[in-house]
Amino acid sequence: MKFVILIPTYNEKENISLLLSKIVKTLANSPGWKVLVVDDNSPDGTAKEVKKHPQYKKKILLLQRSKKEGLGNAYLAGMEESFNKLKADFVITMDSDLSHQPKYIVKFIEKIKDGRAFIVGSRYIPGGSIPKEWPPHRKFLSIFGNSIVPFFIGSRKLTDWTSGFRAIKKEVYEKVRPKILRDHAQNKGYTFNISFAYHAVKLNLPVGEVPIHFPDRTKGESKLGLEYLIHTPVFLLRTRLRS
Repeated sequence: MKFVILIPTYNEKENISLLLSKIVKTLANSPGWKVLVVDDNSPDGTAKEVKKHPQYKKKILLLQRSKKEGLGNAYLAGMEESFNKLKADFVITMDSDLSHQPKYIVKFIEKIKDGRAFIVGSRYIPGGSIPKEWPPHRKFLSIFGNSIVPFFIGSRKLTDWTSGFRAIKKEVYEKVRPKILRDHAQNKGYTFNISFAYHAVKLNLPVGEVPIHFPDRTKGESKLGLEYLIHTPVFLLRTRLRS
């Protein structure tokens, strides 16, 4: 099967080269893969760093967008490129800040081969963890947020609804994309992760989880902002009311 490692970036110049090298090393003996970096016109020169990599245009590809339009739009643009132009059977999405460790990619591939259609890297199942050094408010947002999501959307098939480390088969993308595009709020920032998982689970296709340890970033700045605290509760409330 052909697959694409999909990485959205914005101002990740300090991390992207190391991440790409780790992916190339991890998948050195695996066939049929490409890396697609989707960069939202990072002013720090992230795209230039991607182009410097020895595997650029061989295994590593770059989709440059003209402006920053949010995480959800970057993911959808990357999936469109991966499935329709690169002819991927599935994509693996991951963050660019080294919090998503490439060593877990092989676990996602194993789950896909076992017949799963949507797999999430979970911090909240045995074998998974969040950073001990996170401040209390960050731990609260992550743990409490993932614990209340099942109540609002009516499913406990996943334990980590906000994780962006995922494997997504083409059939899932094709069925979920139009549902998300009908409601722009579902596409806003990190709310996209929850809304995509919600629709994927509703399809009743085989889902799964891979335990991951989630180290905190050491370089650059987190993109998690106030929009997450605004759009996510709105999405969850509207979803609960609809159901």
